[in-house]
Amino acid sequence: MRKSYRLLGAALGLSLIIAGCSDESVDHSQMDMGEDSGQQEEQNQETEATTEEGKKVFTLDVKETHWMFNDEVMMDAWTYNGTLPGEEIRVQQGDEVVLNVKNSLDVPTALHLHGFPVPNEMDGVPGVTQNAIMPGEEFTYEYQADIPGTYWYHSHQDGATQVDKGLYGVFIVEPENQESYDVDEAIVIDEFASAGMDMEGMDHSNMDMGETDMEGMDHGNMDMGEADMEGMDHANMDMSETEMEGMDHGSMDMGETDGGGMSHSEQMNEMYDTMVINGKASPQIEAIEVEEGNKVKLRFVNAGLFTQVVSIPGHSYKITHYDGQPVNEPEVLTDTAFRIAPAERYDVEIEMDNPGAWGIQVFAEENQEKLNTFIPIVYNGFESEELQTTEEISSFFDLTTYGEAKEINLGDITKEYEMLLGTNDGGETFTINGKQYPEHEIYEVEEGDVVKFTIVNDTEFDHPMHLHGEFFNVISKDGEPIQGSPVSKDTLNVRPGETYEIVFEAKNPGNWMFHCHEFHHANGGMVSEVRYEGFEPAFTPDPDVPNKPE
Repeated sequence: MRKSYRLLGAALGLSLIIAGCSDESVDHSQMDMGEDSGQQEEQNQETEATTEEGKKVFTLDVKETHWMFNDEVMMDAWTYNGTLPGEEIRVQQGDEVVLNVKNSLDVPTALHLHGFPVPNEMDGVPGVTQNAIMPGEEFTYEYQADIPGTYWYHSHQDGATQVDKGLYGVFIVEPENQESYDVDEAIVIDEFASAGMDMEGMDHSNMDMGETDMEGMDHGNMDMGEADMEGMDHANMDMSETEMEGMDHGSMDMGETDGGGMSHSEQMNEMYDTMVINGKASPQIEAIEVEEGNKVKLRFVNAGLFTQVVSIPGHSYKITHYDGQPVNEPEVLTDTAFRIAPAERYDVEIEMDNPGAWGIQVFAEENQEKLNTFIPIVYNGFESEELQTTEEISSFFDLTTYGEAKEINLGDITKEYEMLLGTNDGGETFTINGKQYPEHEIYEVEEGDVVKFTIVNDTEFDHPMHLHGEFFNVISKDGEPIQGSPVSKDTLNVRPGETYEIVFEAKNPGNWMFHCHEFHHANGGMVSEVRYEGFEPAFTPDPDVPNKPE
C-alpha cells in the first residue's frame, strides 16, 4: 500500500512552477481530469485484464488528461487510460497477451513494448514495423510473455514529444517460480519541463528559438525574429529568447538560445526543472509503506531523458536484475549509489531492518540543483518522522565487477560491426558512423549469426543505446573483459569516451532499430537499424500516414 507522504525537512531545491494554469485562476471542478479524476491513489494499480480464449486482454485508450503532479504543478498530459504513468500491466510467464490500443488523440501514435523481444510486426515502430495509429483508429499487439522481467511500454511515434507528455507505463512478466516479496513496486522516474520560463499553452515540436516574447501560441516550426507577438497561430516558425507558459517541448531545437548560445545540455538543464516519481512531484510523491522484517523489491524504471543517480539510505541492498534479466549471485551493497540512464531498469532487493522514515534520493547527475527529489520509504509507526537521507555518496555501483562470474556460451562471432557515436555540431545533431537518420547506418545480419558490436562514444553526452528485438551480452568495457556476473541488457548507457563490446545471437528475424534512447538524440539523428537478410516486413508503408519512428 502506498500513500501520499509530505516530506519533512528535505531540501529538494525544486522549482514548483505552474505550467499552464494555477489553482487560483482555474475552477478545477469543471475540468476533465481523466478516469478516477486522473489522480490514482494507487499509482501502480494494475490495469484490468479480461480473459478471452485463454489470453490476457488489455485495452489502452490513448487520450489527453489534465494531470496534477502536485497541488501547483500540472499539465495537459497524454496518457494511457487516464493515468501517468499508464497503469501497470503485470502478467505471468507463459501468458498470451493482447494489447488493444485505441488512439483518442488528434495526432498519430504507436506503442512499443520496450525490452521485450516481440515478433517484429508487434514492435510498434512507425515506418519500420507498422504504420502509425491514426486518430480514431485502433491497433492490436499480440505476443507470448515467455521471458520474465521488468519492461515498460511507451510511444515510439515522435517519442521526444509523446513520451515527454506522458505516454509510458510499466510491463512486468512474473516468472513461474516468482520469489515472494512483502512489497513489490515499480518506481518510474521522469522529469517535467516548466523550463524556468513563463510559458503558456504551447506545443512546439522541432522549434529553433531566438529572442521573442510570446503568449498563448500554437507554434510548430516557426522562424521568428526579435518580436513581441500575441494570439498567433504560427506553424513553421523559428523562435528566439522567449517568454512562454506551459509548453510541450519534446522535440525542441532551441539553437543558440537565451542570448548565450547554450549547448544541448545547457538547454536541457534550463528546461527540465521538476522531478517526477510515478507521476507525482514533491511534496506529493507517494510513500512506500513497510514493516520491520519486510523483504522489498523495487523495480526502478527511467522513463525520462537524464541519467539519474539513486541512493538508498540506511539499508544494504542487492541489484538482482538489469533490464529485467537476472544477475548471477548479486552481492550486498552498502553506502553505494547506482546510475540509471534513460530506458534502463534496475531491480533492487532490500531487507527492511532499520526502522524509521527514510528518503531514497534520486537526482539527475548533470542537473542536480533542479532535478533532485526523495522517495519516502516509511516503516509503520514512523509516518510523522522527518525523513533521513544520504548525507554523502561515497561510491558508485560498477556493473563490470558486480556479482559472480559465470561461463556463458556466446558462440563463434560471425559478424563484427563498429558503432561510432558522434555529433557534427557539438550536440544539435547526432550521428552513428557519421550518418544521420533517415540516411542512417544499416547493419545486415542473417538468422543464426553471432554479432559483435564495438560501440565508441566520441561525444560529450551520455548515450543509452537500445537494441530492439534482442537482448545482448556486454563482454568488455574500455578493453577490459567483464569480471563479474554476465551482463544481459537491451539498453546500455555509453558515457563520454567509453568503449563497449556487446554480442548477441540473431534469432528474432525482422528490421530492428538500434538507437539512442535520449529521445532528443534520436530525433537529432542517432538512429541505426539491424536488418535480417531476406526479411519481408508484414506491412506496407502508407504515404498518407506521417510515420515518425524516433
